Amino acid sequence: MLGSPIAHSKSPLLHRAAFAELGMESSEYDRFELRADELEGFLDSHPDHIGFSLTMPLKDRLVTLAVERGWNVDDTAALTAAGNTLVRRSGQVEVANTDVRGIVRAIAPRMEASPDANSGAGAGRATILGAGATAASALVACRDLGIAHVDFRVRNPDRARRVIDLAERIGLTASVADLTRIEPSAIVISTLPAEAAPDPVWDDSLTPGGVALDVAYSAESAFLAAAAAHGLHPVDGTAMLVEQAVAQFEMFLDAARAEDPSTAENLPAADDLSARVAAAMYAALAGPPARAQD
Repeated sequence: MLGSPIAHSKSPLLHRAAFAELGMESSEYDRFELRADELEGFLDSHPDHIGFSLTMPLKDRLVTLAVERGWNVDDTAALTAAGNTLVRRSGQVEVANTDVRGIVRAIAPRMEASPDANSGAGAGRATILGAGATAASALVACRDLGIAHVDFRVRNPDRARRVIDLAERIGLTASVADLTRIEPSAIVISTLPAEAAPDPVWDDSLTPGGVALDVAYSAESAFLAAAAAHGLHPVDGTAMLVEQAVAQFEMFLDAARAEDPSTAENLPAADDLSARVAAAMYAALAGPPARAQD
């Protein structure tokens, strides 16, 4: 795990829980405090590591460095201009942003369980609170979830240019307004820090069965409590945290297998493996006993 500050990071806890579940006793996952200007030198001085998780302030720098070095930048990282995962596989380096997959995997099972969310005034629409890097990941996730229009709710509309441009690039329509109101939406995502959560008015015509995700994994979320009161299924940030970590773990394991096929010995099949990894990570956080089926 690379970034600064990272003393609070739960990633070591999650990945070590996955290693223990799968009996991968020789695998290690550590943390290193790094500034953006230290990233290139650190990666060069650790050539034997299969992969890295990255957080702020390194996500933007990782994508820039990947372009400079000619590394493979997948769609998630290229569109959001942010990467949280680097893997080395068969002499190649790949950079990805698993936050996108984490959001999709956190929301999709709840949407599939609530077909009413795809009808009514909010059908095909999402509301995203915030316009920063995580909002960009949420926007791409909304595309993958079949959303056609995204309404960004922000404190300063002038700072939403990045996500509005991104929406146009990926074929979505978008609008920007302040944080005072949430209009009918099938998906509502707050990317704001817990301490910055607003208290908007929720439209009375919100379709029951929609999904609300708060990416901040605080113990109590006033945002999610309000969403539940208006008939939306609340999903706390733990689901996104775990699901993006599962996606990272899958990438790390695939890269390790490419280097040493014996890594796959005695491991379960892909679907069962991912489910077991997710369950182990949730258990490590004292969360749900198992991943929602998708």
